[in-house]
Amino acid sequence: MRRIPFLIVAVACLVLSAAPAFAFGQIMYSDRPLNLRDGRSPRAEWVGSLYAGQKVRVAHEKDGWVAVYEPDATDPSEAKAAGYSNSKFLKPTRGRYEPKEWGDLVVSSTKLNIRSKPNVRGEKVRTLQPGERVLVDFPEDDWTVVFASGATIRSKLNGIGYASTKYLEPAGAAAPPAPAPEPEPAPAPAAPEVRQPVEPAAQAPAKRAPEPSTAIRRVALANEVNVHQSRTTNSPLVQTLRPGDVVQLGLLRNGWYAVFKASDMIRSESSSIGYALQSAMDANSREAGVVVSPVTQPAPAAPPAPAKAAEPEISAEALKAEALKTDRPSSPAPAAAPEPAFEAKSPSGTGRQQTLVIDRSAFKNAKRPDPSPDQNAHGYRYKFLEKSETREYGHVWITLKVFLDTTKLPDNAALKDFASSLWKDHRRVTKNVLVEVYLPGMDLDDLSWGVVKFDYDGMIELWTRRATLFGTKFM
Repeated sequence: MRRIPFLIVAVACLVLSAAPAFAFGQIMYSDRPLNLRDGRSPRAEWVGSLYAGQKVRVAHEKDGWVAVYEPDATDPSEAKAAGYSNSKFLKPTRGRYEPKEWGDLVVSSTKLNIRSKPNVRGEKVRTLQPGERVLVDFPEDDWTVVFASGATIRSKLNGIGYASTKYLEPAGAAAPPAPAPEPEPAPAPAAPEVRQPVEPAAQAPAKRAPEPSTAIRRVALANEVNVHQSRTTNSPLVQTLRPGDVVQLGLLRNGWYAVFKASDMIRSESSSIGYALQSAMDANSREAGVVVSPVTQPAPAAPPAPAKAAEPEISAEALKAEALKTDRPSSPAPAAAPEPAFEAKSPSGTGRQQTLVIDRSAFKNAKRPDPSPDQNAHGYRYKFLEKSETREYGHVWITLKVFLDTTKLPDNAALKDFASSLWKDHRRVTKNVLVEVYLPGMDLDDLSWGVVKFDYDGMIELWTRRATLFGTKFM
């Protein structure tokens, strides 16, 4: 009987000693958008990101870097970490709070294997049941990273594994629950209040393609309004709109308008000038209506009219006499002269269009030799020609000018893969990346053949200019 109290005390000691395992590390908040990497170094591979004010659990600090976990994580193993971040940007209390949605909530249409790699040869790590809801992100060809439906950290290391997108379907209206855990922290009660009224209203337009265009309106400024680089007053000031300026407003989210030039026809996040507070814009602007540019193009056509009117005054006999005087045949052409609105004759004087033939052999040895490649990526040898940073419409662009050494013209998939590898190496928060690709035989001071644009989340544009290949072995 005496052993029973002793056993109770022993069990209690075991429970108390095990308790810290369920509350390891400490809760911290990112004070700005942060990159997550797969190692304790800024040169380690990028695996994900945190938004400003995101709640995380951190542990295992070493060399100024910490392992980052989900806030409710209970396994302190570093193998379960969502990535590593510099500890100096993580604070015990929340300051800025700029939540950013990520991923798509989907369901599996059948029993679906989740694998360790984005192919069927990857090890099976779990099986999704039909109708089971999960988050997906980081699409790669026909595969995507799968996360638990309650995941809050966007990182490849935080995912369960990879699944084929062919068997995943949108979960419909149930998508909003994913970011719900974020407004819970007690230190910032104001944050949920801002998110609650704005978030649902912003989500509905995001689901329908036509909504963003109908939400655009044109206004004229009555007083000065500041335009920032992102949807926060702490972001850099892009410009100050003056009284009388006319701009377009749209893409309202979290109390901020995206601001566009009055002449812009394409209104996307990447083409905006910047962002302005809704309250400041509504108080200091008025509806400007639709501005129609004056139609001045028909005016140039008017001058030929007097010239035509003067010609009929010359008699047919006078025309024939003039033709005989100059030894020209009196063909019907002069009589029909009033018909054309302009005179466009070939150098030979026949009036017919001629094909201009350029002797390319004259320029055979005029081009500079191609650069010597010194790096490799995706099976291609290449060389950086230029790296620069520019600002356009309030966005910073990292421009990578690259010479690609190849004997076969890359298709769009190969161009995307190659450019994506460069983007991953140069990706930075708040900056976009532009990759310009030149091929052998091209003029490196002229337009590039391939153009690929990326924002922080992935590729946004890709196109090629076939005309730039004239004179090369590709055309």
